[in-house]
Order: sequence, then C-alpha cells, then structure tokens
Amino acid sequence: MTHPHIIIPGHPERVRLAALNRLFPSELVDFVVDETGVREERSRSLPSRQVVYFTLAMWLFTGSGYSTVLHEMVRNQPDGAGENWRTANSASITKARARIRAAPLRLLFSHVTGPVGTAATPGVFWRGRRLASLDDTTLDVPDSAANARAYARPDSDSGQGRYPQVRLLALVECGTRALIGAVFDSAAVGRPALAHRLLHHLAPDMLILADQSLTAHDLWRQAADTGADLLFRTDPSLPLPIVRTLPDGSWLARLGEAHGSEHTSTVRVVEYTVDSTGEDCREARSESFRLITTLLDPRTAPAHELAELYSHRWTGEALHRTIRIEQRGGRAATLRSNTPEMVAQEVWAMLCAYQAVRELTADAADPGAIPERLGATIRLSERRSTDTAARLPPPRSAERRAE
Repeated sequence: MTHPHIIIPGHPERVRLAALNRLFPSELVDFVVDETGVREERSRSLPSRQVVYFTLAMWLFTGSGYSTVLHEMVRNQPDGAGENWRTANSASITKARARIRAAPLRLLFSHVTGPVGTAATPGVFWRGRRLASLDDTTLDVPDSAANARAYARPDSDSGQGRYPQVRLLALVECGTRALIGAVFDSAAVGRPALAHRLLHHLAPDMLILADQSLTAHDLWRQAADTGADLLFRTDPSLPLPIVRTLPDGSWLARLGEAHGSEHTSTVRVVEYTVDSTGEDCREARSESFRLITTLLDPRTAPAHELAELYSHRWTGEALHRTIRIEQRGGRAATLRSNTPEMVAQEVWAMLCAYQAVRELTADAADPGAIPERLGATIRLSERRSTDTAARLPPPRSAERRAE
C-alpha cells in the first residue's frame, strides 16, 4: 500500500502497524469481539483478537500472501506478542477468519468512522459548513460460485465482465479524505439506494457534494430533511423551469415539478463552464456544469464560490483511486475472499485500515498543509485541473432563460 508522503521516524512496517494499534487499541478490539459474540471458547493458537488484527494487517501488505503478513506481524509485534503466530499456516488462518465472520470488523469501523478535520484544517470547512463528498466505486471479487450468486457482473459492449463486483459508496470529509460513513452491496444495487443508507451520517452543519447520479428527487428531499445543505451536479436535460432569476445569474426552480411529483423542492440552479489546459499548455478543453443546491441566497452563498467548491467532490474520486489502486494492490487485483461473508469482512477491514492511515496523515501533516493533497494520488488529481478556471455566465433575464 502506498502511503501519503509524510515523514515519520521509524521503520515503514512499524509505522503502518502502529497506525492500526493507535486507532484500534486492544481494549476496543476486545470490545467488538465480545459484543459480536466471537470470543473463542477454548484456548487457541489464533485468538479472535489477533485474527481481527491480522485481517486489518492484510490491507497494509496487499499483494502479499498470508505467510508474508504473518511474518510482518510477528516481526513487528512488541515483546514477543506475535509468538503464537509462528505455527499458523494459511489453512488455519482461513478457518480463523471464517470463525469471527464480518461482524467484528463492521462494528470496529462504526467506532472509528467520522470526520477528523478541525476548524483549523484547511479545506475542511466553508462558511461554517463541513464539506463532505458522496462518491462510489466498484471492487472485483473472486469468481466463486457463492460470490457469483451474491454480486452482479458489470455489463459492457463485449458482454458481462469477468468478475462479480461490489459497489462501495462513501461519505468523505473534504480536506482530509477521512471516512464519515460507508456502505457497500452488489454492483446491481444503484447509487441512490446505497445513499439512502448513509443519510443518518448527515448533519445540519454539513454541505454535501455529489454528482448527477444522485439527484433523484426522493433522495434529495430526504437528504435535505436532515438539515444538511446539498450541492449536487445535475444532468443539463433535467427540466428545471425558472421560478425566479437571481442577481448573480443563478435561478430558483422546483425540483420534481416537471415529473408531476406530489412533493416538490425549491432549489437554486448554478450554471458555469470550466476551462482547463494540460500541463504542457497545448490541450485546452471546456466542460459545462449545472449544479443544484439548497443554498438559495446568493448573498451568503455566491455562485462563483459554489462553482469553486464543487471541485472538492474530486476528493471522493481520489479516495476511490487510493482504495482501488494503491490499497487493493493495482487495477487488476481482486479481493481475496470466496464467500460473501468473507468479502464483507475484507471490505470492512479495508475501510478500517484506510481510516487509520487518514488519522495518521492528518496528524502528521505540516501546519497549514491540506491533508487531502498529500501523496501522489492527489497530485494526479491536481494535474487533471491544472490551469482550470470557472466561468459563470452573465446574469440573464427570466424571459431569456425560459426560452
């Protein structure tokens, strides 16, 4: 796993395992083991607590077999704490993982998920609102019979994909890339359905960014009912008839009205164009954006600021590049597990390990640095928007817009 380029004294493996031990102290791991009822009933060479740590450590040494992960755990455990792992083999570890199932890792994630940025962390807040991005990705799982029954394969022009897939949707804190919440299911489950499962993480002090795949009116209305503000990109073809034009060129509209919805929502619409050039300054391109937001007053939420804010949604994309490419071990890599229960265990462990590294990164960042921009993955994202500027259209009359 490639970690952000932060300078921390000590051996890299010790730093990685220290990040796990710090965010997941033994007291917490013992709590989730007991709470989920997977404590071993007799003395075992692989106690449940250590199986949890092993499952987490697999995500620090992706691309390595069980024996390598074991070696690293034994070598880096203080005071001989890893001695009882020396006699373990892959078969016994597989059985131990199956014994504890997914519940302890899911509960562990629920105890550590959440924002880590403060008011002093650059990029975390805008006008008193915590910025968060909703975005999704897919993960390939092994093509076993059990996985094929539980998870859908992607469709393409050449037919179905080779591997079944899990769809992962995460609510990510902008500025730090920490996970506020995450859910996953078969790739056949749509993004809005998954997003409904994250609504309990929304709070009145948040501003949520999302792309046009999540602008279903029912989801919008329920998300807005949490008190959080919303800033979503929408399809330009979505009918948004003008209710009132505002001085900055944005306008008010009724979401859901064109489809005859029983309940409609007043939204503000912001249109703009992004002009960008590549690093060599040779390739120029323009892209049009249409955003809808619950922020209806242009005096407290200027259109040009909303256009700039929307670029923070790429935080979520950067997160998924980290998970899919760096943490998983490459674009072509699949998860290790051959049953849905073990897939779930593996994904919850992946999310836990990711959160541990984000906590470490946030604490290790230099004062004034923006944690989300640490690391090569984020620099690739910055190259994507090199020399980018948003152009808002001039204010136009309601009559002209209605045309």
